[in-house]
Amino acid sequence: MNPSKLKESETVEFKESFKDDALKTLCAFANTNGGSLFIGVNDDSKLIGLRITDKAEQKIVNKIESVLRIQPAVLIHKDAKDEFLEIKVAKSKTPVDVRGRFYKRVGNTTREIDREGLISLLLKDVPWDSQIREDTSLGDLDPDLMNLVAKNYYNRQNESPEKIDGLQFCQHLGLIKEGKPTNAALVLFGINPQHYFPFVKIRIGRFKDDATILADHQLSGNLFKQLEEAERTIKSLINKRYIITGESFQRKEVWDYPIEAIREAILNAITHRNYHIATAEIQIKVYDDFIWFYNPGKLPEEITIDQLKKPHSSIRRNPLIAEAFFRAGHIEQFGSGTLRMIKQLQEAGHPDPEFNEQGNGFVVSFYASERPEIDDLFNERQIEAMNMAELEEIQASDLQEKFPEVSRKTITRDLTDLVEKEILTKTGKGKGTRYRMSKKFMGHF
Repeated sequence: MNPSKLKESETVEFKESFKDDALKTLCAFANTNGGSLFIGVNDDSKLIGLRITDKAEQKIVNKIESVLRIQPAVLIHKDAKDEFLEIKVAKSKTPVDVRGRFYKRVGNTTREIDREGLISLLLKDVPWDSQIREDTSLGDLDPDLMNLVAKNYYNRQNESPEKIDGLQFCQHLGLIKEGKPTNAALVLFGINPQHYFPFVKIRIGRFKDDATILADHQLSGNLFKQLEEAERTIKSLINKRYIITGESFQRKEVWDYPIEAIREAILNAITHRNYHIATAEIQIKVYDDFIWFYNPGKLPEEITIDQLKKPHSSIRRNPLIAEAFFRAGHIEQFGSGTLRMIKQLQEAGHPDPEFNEQGNGFVVSFYASERPEIDDLFNERQIEAMNMAELEEIQASDLQEKFPEVSRKTITRDLTDLVEKEILTKTGKGKGTRYRMSKKFMGHF
């Protein structure tokens, strides 16, 4: 083997000699995907001219076994007169530590695992939502809600079972095991989920700035209820306006942010949060010019922020919760939520959303658009006419007083255009013609 053909990666690292930091590397390999540590090779993949005795080799093996409690495979390689040692460790089925500290590989670096990562590592083979809560019973679940979700699912599948059995439906999804609710069943269909999980909540605030809170809402109950109430609450904290569209000049309702993208962001936070973090809640902050969505838990190691911006596979941290929302019709396709957010915001004229990790959580940020203003649709005389006509009846002469440089013919043409679009109503004839804002547009300009 020629080490010059290798380079450091998630599964390869070079060390000139075997010291304590080599133990951290082997620990990280064991906690990630296994790997090979080469002793006697420098960072440039060049041999340093090491000679390895049987005694030195055995000393290294003994050190690894006593500290890491794993059995490595040790190989001595020769290249011309030089020797180098390869220490191979496989991915461990149980967490490996170095004197009480845990490490993992991230790219070609070794990093200590934080508390959140440690919890995930310790429970890596059992997702939080799949665990059974022994101190609960099926009586903690809402049968009406289970039946409703099951019925909606069958309706979308164009199926008509003789009897809707929500409990059986949940058992089929794996939400109930051995006659006991899983954590997923309790947060999805629980009568009082917060009795068992106090921080499974959503907190939504309206902020003028970081120090000025204008509104504060805390949402609890089951996750279906939280999704619905979160959307309703955000809609109460952002603005809605109307624009005139198409040749028929239909009035269109437009929110500050596309509601579909907001729903995706809420759903993303609920389904992908790390529920092992038991002392944090989902937070949503609405500012004048952006919305900040935070859920506890960083991205899974298998996916990067860049991958969220293009087609990617679905890494489901909470597979039972995700599947339940899919069956309920809230998730269209696994792994496509961030792409839908991007598309919906782009189509509404917003910048792309930002994705990043902050502390032990994941953040999605929506930014206000350079939204089309009403003066993109009407000239300044028509805007003034609408403002005046919303307060009282006006005549062409009233508008001409505001724009004395404009001819009476042009003023009349502006007003006639608004009448034809059914924005203004017209009464009288000749000099007695008066204009007033039509009822259906009152308060929308």
